[in-house]
This record gives sequence, C-alpha cells and structure tokens, in this order.
Amino acid sequence: MKTSRILFSFVAAILLSSCCNQKPQNVIYLIGDGMGFGAVSSLLLSMDEQTGFEMAPVIGLSETCSANNYVTDSPAGGTALATGTRTCNGFLGVGPDSLQLVSILKKAQAMGKKTGIVVNTTLTEATPGAFYAGVTSRKESYKIAEQFTESNVDIAIGAGISAFINRPDSVDLTEVLINKGYDVYLDWRQVTNSQSEKFVGILEMSDVHRRNKARTTTAGAADGAEVCLAAKLAAAAIEDTTRFAEPTEYLPKACTKALEQLSKNAPNGFFLMVESAIIDGYGHNNDSEGMIEEMHEFDQALKALIQYVNTHPNTLLVVTADHETGGTSVAYKSHPVNDPQGLHLSFSTKGHSGTVVPVFAYGAGAEHFAGIFQNRELPGIIEQLIK
Repeated sequence: MKTSRILFSFVAAILLSSCCNQKPQNVIYLIGDGMGFGAVSSLLLSMDEQTGFEMAPVIGLSETCSANNYVTDSPAGGTALATGTRTCNGFLGVGPDSLQLVSILKKAQAMGKKTGIVVNTTLTEATPGAFYAGVTSRKESYKIAEQFTESNVDIAIGAGISAFINRPDSVDLTEVLINKGYDVYLDWRQVTNSQSEKFVGILEMSDVHRRNKARTTTAGAADGAEVCLAAKLAAAAIEDTTRFAEPTEYLPKACTKALEQLSKNAPNGFFLMVESAIIDGYGHNNDSEGMIEEMHEFDQALKALIQYVNTHPNTLLVVTADHETGGTSVAYKSHPVNDPQGLHLSFSTKGHSGTVVPVFAYGAGAEHFAGIFQNRELPGIIEQLIK
C-alpha cells in the first residue's frame, strides 16, 4: 500500500464534503483516447508514488457504445462525450441523421464562458473536432479545419498545420484566424511566452509527443508547404525560431498555459477540453512499454490539472475515455516486490473494445459523477451543473 493512500482518502472525503453544494464556474474535461482499465492499471501498478487517479474523490463508469455498434470508433465516441448524443461510427459532431449537434463547448460559449482546446495530436482529430465541427467522416480534415476557424474557441494548442495551409482550395487558414483577431503560433516558445487571451498554437507533432522523432528547425518550412502568414510573422518577430519543446512535458505545460490565459478576464469562467490522444495508438500497436510510458505522462498532466482544481475550488475536473483500445490487461507474470519494471501488458485485439471505461471527478460538482453512465450522459450533467 502506498503510504499516503489512507491519509489522502480521509482528506478527499473532507474536500468532497466541502464542495458538494458548490456550483462549478470552470470546467476541465480531460479525455484519454483509448484509456480503459488496463491502461489505468498500468499506471497504478508501475508507480510507487500516488497517482492522480488515486486523488479522485469520486469514481464512476461509462458505457461507450455508439448509436449503431457496441464498439464505438473515436468520432462517435468523441461526439457522445461532446454533445450528449450517440451517433453512428464514422460520424463526427453530427447525429445519425447527419444533422449538426451542439456541443457542451458551444453551450459554454453561449453562457459567456471562455473556451479552450489542448491536445497532443492534431487540432482536427476526431475528439477535439467533435467539440466544434460537424462532418460524416473524420477524413474531411480540410473541412474540419475550416470549421475550426469558425469555432470562436479562445485558446487552442495542438498540431496539424497541413490541414490549415496544404489545402486544395489554396486558402491560408492561418491568415483567416489572424484576421479574426487570433495570434497564431507555429513555435512552442511563442506559445509559452504568449500573453494573448486569444491564440492558436499549431505545432509540429514532434513538439507535442516524444515518439515523433523527426524535427525541423524553423516554423517557416510549415511541414513542407508554402510559407503561410503565421510563419512569416514568426520569422519577422524572432531571429531564431528553433523549437525547444520538451515533448515528455508538453501536455501538462500546455494545459497550464491554457489555464493561465483562460483564467484572465473570465467573469463567467471557462470550459477547457483536453485530450491525451496517444494512449490509443499504443493500444492499437499492442505496445506494452509505450502504453506504460504514455500513462506516466498522462499522470503528469492530470496532476497539473488537479493542482489547479485544488487552488480554484469553483472548478470541476472530469476525466474519462472515449473508448478502450487493445483489450488491454495486465499480463500474468511473477514479480519482485515493488519492482514496477517487471510489469507487462497483454492485449486481445488491435482495435477498440466495447468494455466500460472509468470516470474520475474532482472539485465542484464531482459528486454527480459517482455511478454508471452512458457516455452521452456526461456532457448533460456538466451542462446542468454550470447553468
């Protein structure tokens, strides 16, 4: 038993009791793509110190079915978590009838809240896209990027410049964003140094995740595309545009930066969606070592968010997954006592599974997430709490 577990359970009970009747003004929605109980177990069993999951005063379960299958894909899973409606596999931000749905992020904006998106994947991927876009195929990345420019999100940090500038219509969407009043950054240093309350950071994948080894030295190359307006402005602003990101620490740092800027001049609070997307890839690849490492990095981001909640008691943090990937479980293997290096995972599939996933809740309103839910119920609970 970890020495602090009993003491923390007592403290968590006190904190939960103190925030039970508090209305959350701010919401942080952290989604682990493909993060089932096997992934969570890989963290718990490979850490000697207390994890962020063990700090949760409330734990629940979520059924992840889509509208037409027991096993959801990421677009349908993200849509349920974003909009409260289950849709068909392959659909993103639209219902089974292909009509646009309204996400909890859009509803938060209607309530006067600032909004943000932080991901360690492309900003046009399935899960973030479900919060602002509406298409019948996740492959419509150019259309999703165009819809992003109309999203009115205040802060966004992720990767995927190609969908914004390498376009069949030759439109430079970074210019569109700049004309809408955004600062657009293609360099991690610009993101971390920014004091803007309205910016989009579109970084290299090598900046947002450690397993993407390829690196270039200037934002001007823009993934090999023509030089976009954001790159020209960056080159004019600083002489050395070499990125200096630390990908193993990207997600907690990006979350901290987004929270810092969203907290400014926000009398009605904010809504921040965060996705840790790479867990899913390790499940698909049946990569035990990668999964364990990724969950350790997820824990860093989770602890950073918990720290914010602890110092801002009007904040609700909800952590869950869109689905489970890999049929991940802990392999049968003897081990020396307290030797996390001996942990190995086993997998039953290269795809998704339909098993339930965990829900962890912290802060104001957390008590409403104890129980068994359908994935589509979670955004509705959040909406009722922040009305």
